[in-house]
Amino acid sequence: MKQLDVASLNKKSPYAVEMRSERDYVFHTDYGVTCVVNFMDDYSIWEEGAYQFIIGNETRQKSPNDAKLRDTVACLIEAFFDANPEILLYVCETGDGKEAMRNRLFLRWLKDYEQKDVFFVEHVEIEAEGVMNFAAVIVQKSNPSLESIIADFRAAIEELQKPY
Repeated sequence: MKQLDVASLNKKSPYAVEMRSERDYVFHTDYGVTCVVNFMDDYSIWEEGAYQFIIGNETRQKSPNDAKLRDTVACLIEAFFDANPEILLYVCETGDGKEAMRNRLFLRWLKDYEQKDVFFVEHVEIEAEGVMNFAAVIVQKSNPSLESIIADFRAAIEELQKPY
């Protein structure tokens, strides 16, 4: 993965974003929440060119509905695609039983995002071992492989939904 252009990102981002490591980007909200956004290689569907997008709350503090947080995450997604015009997967954390709420919030962010017409987004809900899992694929509509990416994603989801 190519690193994000943090200087350019911070010209648009409401919260100042710092690069912590090659794939970790951190920012602090007005409410004392430290967020870390990580982009990691994901080989679950594609052999290359796919990254999983993870939003973490390091301080584990409750975060109110914060438009600046939403807009900072949107700026990070834009910066990702500026540097890496490939595939981004969002998988909602399931460790605390709040995954449905986080998923609704993320989907609302995407719906409210001003550049939403630039991206193809498909989200899914999959039940596994009694736990509901939420995921989404995000791809630029200009990606020349868009149709095959969507087909691959849907086929993988269909396979995961088959009973054992």
